[in-house]
Amino acid sequence: MSGSLRLRPRAEPLAPCAAAAEGAAAAALVRALLRRDDAALAGLSGVAAPGLLVVTGPAEALPWADGVRYLGRDPAAPALLLPTALEPEAPAALVERALLAAAGPADRVAAPFAVLDGPLRLVPLGEARPLDRSALLAWLERGA
Repeated sequence: MSGSLRLRPRAEPLAPCAAAAEGAAAAALVRALLRRDDAALAGLSGVAAPGLLVVTGPAEALPWADGVRYLGRDPAAPALLLPTALEPEAPAALVERALLAAAGPADRVAAPFAVLDGPLRLVPLGEARPLDRSALLAWLERGA
């Protein structure tokens, strides 16, 4: 899905529950994850595509890497993970409804969705799996 979603600063940041990164930032995120032990990795889940990684888990367990965007869950739009410091200009519940309608009925089972802006993309997180060192290494070796 592509398009535009107008965002503005959020008065109160959301608690982070996901970290999303693309390109070089995604590779840096994977390297930060690989510095952790296997038990710490298993406490996080994620989805990956070429050049993209989204990791979900408790705020205190999310890794830091330069260029990572942190996402949180707005109670008004629980099927979406939105940037922690930004909110949609339109009411979040309406944005959620519109994005889910645009995704189509078959895609809704993949909720929740990470909402990445610039350009707008929905990353389905319903198939997120616990992180695994070998899968992270393979993703990094494929050239991110």
